[in-house]
Amino acid sequence: MNMHSIPAGIASLILITTLSACSQDETATATATATETESGSASGSTPSTAASSPAVEQPREPEELMCVSCGVISSITPIVIAGDSSGAGAAAGAIIGGLAGNQVGGGSGNTIATVAGVIGGAVVGNTVERNRNTQTVYEVVVEMDSGRRETITVPDITGISPGSAVTVQGTNIYLR
Repeated sequence: MNMHSIPAGIASLILITTLSACSQDETATATATATETESGSASGSTPSTAASSPAVEQPREPEELMCVSCGVISSITPIVIAGDSSGAGAAAGAIIGGLAGNQVGGGSGNTIATVAGVIGGAVVGNTVERNRNTQTVYEVVVEMDSGRRETITVPDITGISPGSAVTVQGTNIYLR
């Protein structure tokens, strides 16, 4: 059927019906064909598709999803946790201090030196044990890409510093 023999109103109705059933690519081709046919390009040549097609809006790329576990380290604060004392350091210190105090002086001076050695040794031994069990952990504040702030305590900060881009998974921090 020749498009020139169909009244313009009916041709438009057929075009609209056809376009509504087509994809965007098919719509552009059908519109170009109908436009050429209606404009008098009935010379028998094959209609061009891309050159005369109207601008068709390209599908948009989906917006990039926000990484909810990504962020940047804003600060790192060392925290010293005092060690526990089991009493073993105090006992060992008391024995060593008592032996050392017993070597000093004679008579009642020896007894005083021994008692002082036991007490001093116990205090020093307890302090040494507590200091030996002291550990340092690090409080890391991460400004998440989502806008929240997370504070994570980690035992080691090797490889990370303020400004590092990281991923947070539970209580673990990984460089991105």
